[in-house]
Amino acid sequence: MIKLDLPNKPEQLTEEIQISLTEQYRNEESDVWNKSFIREAILQSSYSKCCYSECKLMEESKYMEIDHFYPKKLFPDKVVEWGNLFPSCKKCNTTKGEHNTMIEPIINPFIDDPKEHLYIENFRFYGKTEKGKTTIEIVALNDRKHFVDKRYKIGIKIIENIEDLKLQVESNIETIKTDSRTRNRFLTKLKNLLYEGTKENEYSATVSSIILQHVDFIYIENVLTEILLWDKELQNLKSELNFCSLIKKST
Repeated sequence: MIKLDLPNKPEQLTEEIQISLTEQYRNEESDVWNKSFIREAILQSSYSKCCYSECKLMEESKYMEIDHFYPKKLFPDKVVEWGNLFPSCKKCNTTKGEHNTMIEPIINPFIDDPKEHLYIENFRFYGKTEKGKTTIEIVALNDRKHFVDKRYKIGIKIIENIEDLKLQVESNIETIKTDSRTRNRFLTKLKNLLYEGTKENEYSATVSSIILQHVDFIYIENVLTEILLWDKELQNLKSELNFCSLIKKST
């Protein structure tokens, strides 16, 4: 889970339309929020990911469901209220169900910074606060079949790539320093690795946390800084990883 920015309300969702759709829901209990202009704006707000689990939506049959942060049955006046509609995978939306987030709050990624409430260790989420612990339970962030196993597979691949890059630095540092082709290939691989932990990508909180805490990445950064190869692009990528990461104790 990462912090998200609430996009501007779609122009089509005027106050009149919102009142009309809310009334229609009260009378018919129909899916009045299931409009293309709403769905498109909501999906873009999370980089086409579930706002809770960060699995990619609209891929591998992961259809986007619109979650009502304050449940529509308990809060019908909020059924199309902008800021109450979230992009969710079926697993998170189904597990959350009609949980009353007014009485027992969970993380609202449009308002709360998940960093303050969660951290990741061994591909699992842990709560720093009661809100964090409740969120893990209510949206099943540690469901093994749906999320933990997938995070593990992605994470192990990331770790292997970091270790390979560290070996290249140890065994080939002089060539990296003096040969432009070798240097460019190495830096491209490193930048591609860091890009995997940016907010556009699936499970970015997990990937960024793994990279930033790995001793081999720290070693690579230190060596490249010492030989003046840690450039602005690498620093910008690291800054974005810091934005996405969920680390137990900030360094």
